[in-house]
Amino acid sequence: MLKWLQVFENVVNWTVLLMMAVTVLMLTAGFAINLARDMIAIPSGELTVDQVFELFGDLLFILIGIELMHTVKIYLQSHIVNVEAILTVALVAVARKIIVFNLKDYQGVAVIGLALLIVSLAASYWFLSRRTSDTKI
Repeated sequence: MLKWLQVFENVVNWTVLLMMAVTVLMLTAGFAINLARDMIAIPSGELTVDQVFELFGDLLFILIGIELMHTVKIYLQSHIVNVEAILTVALVAVARKIIVFNLKDYQGVAVIGLALLIVSLAASYWFLSRRTSDTKI
């Protein structure tokens, strides 16, 4: 029975990895199309600040997808959840949120919550990296 569960888990993981690859490919194509559209639509060749933030947000979505794929790939190879990779994905996702964040759309509590999230993720990553560097000595 455990053998079948392991096979099922591997099939699910490979399926998720494949779907993530398709998603990243679609995000990359969409990013390329948006970039080309913006460059063609602007006769002076200059992008507005809003367009730059949108493009950077799209680019970070692609990076988040790549990092998630890497996390699943590590799990498939070693069957160990890499917490450091997950924290890296979370930090990139928060960085994306900060880049596209418009203070006018949020109240003070949401901004404080985002700040606490950033501090807690950064502290977690720092503690984890210190722990792993201490064990390597």
